[in-house]
Amino acid sequence: MVFEEQQAWPWEARHWRFGNLELGAGSKAAGLVEHGSFADGTPLQTPLHVIIGPQEGPTLYVQAAVHGDEVNGIEVLRRVVKNITPEQLRGILLVVPVTNGPGMVQRQRRNPFDDEDMNRVWPGKQNGMSSQQIAYSLYQQVIRHAHYVIDLHTANSNTLLHVVYGRGDEVSRKLAEVFALDILLEEEVNSELQQARFTGKLRNTLTAHGIPAITPELGGNNYFEEAHIALGVRGVMNVLKHLGMLAGEVVPPDRPQVTLAGSHLNRVYARYGGIWIAEVKGGDLVKQGDLLGSTYSLRTFEVVEQVFAPYDGFILGTTDLPMVNMGDGLVNLCPVRE
Repeated sequence: MVFEEQQAWPWEARHWRFGNLELGAGSKAAGLVEHGSFADGTPLQTPLHVIIGPQEGPTLYVQAAVHGDEVNGIEVLRRVVKNITPEQLRGILLVVPVTNGPGMVQRQRRNPFDDEDMNRVWPGKQNGMSSQQIAYSLYQQVIRHAHYVIDLHTANSNTLLHVVYGRGDEVSRKLAEVFALDILLEEEVNSELQQARFTGKLRNTLTAHGIPAITPELGGNNYFEEAHIALGVRGVMNVLKHLGMLAGEVVPPDRPQVTLAGSHLNRVYARYGGIWIAEVKGGDLVKQGDLLGSTYSLRTFEVVEQVFAPYDGFILGTTDLPMVNMGDGLVNLCPVRE
């Protein structure tokens, strides 16, 4: 944040503080956001990268790995930061490559210290659980000063790459378009999503405060996928160009974009456990009643359940695990927005 007494100063004379960094215009540095400590006294910290251009412009915040096993975004952000000098930039770029450090170290989605999904607790709580305190300090010291936000995620290897934005938010919709993935997912937080704590997602917290935000989903978990990383780099750079923070033309998507309605909870769930054999894949259009797949019993090898489409829609993805239990999500099926 710019020091209060410097608000009216020329851009080139100002100084900003984010985390433990104090920087002026035309600078680039790596720093930390301090949260607290572990039982043995080891500090709990989050890495932070800041680039401030010599000329005034917007502030863009980009983070990855709020789910600790979603690692493609980490490499996306390394490449973005390495490839941008302060002289190229207008405004401020704030980058957090690993939001959920404890989860990343354990190669798991949740924070192992409180078993919490960090993307359900924003904007955090100063005296809350571990995840809430990490979110609070990040939000207060860095995120709330942004004009635009990109929250990089992954889904699984059988889910098509897509960008999520909030229904009715046209500025976020435009950010989603210029990120240039083939599929846009328009989410409306209804009572079902509120019950699932979707209001605690960073994107939904921000848009409720008037800050445009998008959530790109870039592939699978716990390993790098080069093609998806390259698309993520292109997407972040496109947003920077669209906002006038970098020179150059926005690179268009490879194919005409499709807009879906719904959310990641638009799933068809298993009623019986067993071994799942999918009959559909991401990108398929299905009609109500079409066969989506079958589950067979390991005890008899007989089919215990056939799963049919409950409505017309677009297959965004399927589970990437053949072993399923009762209640597991099998297929993400979203209506196509007309």
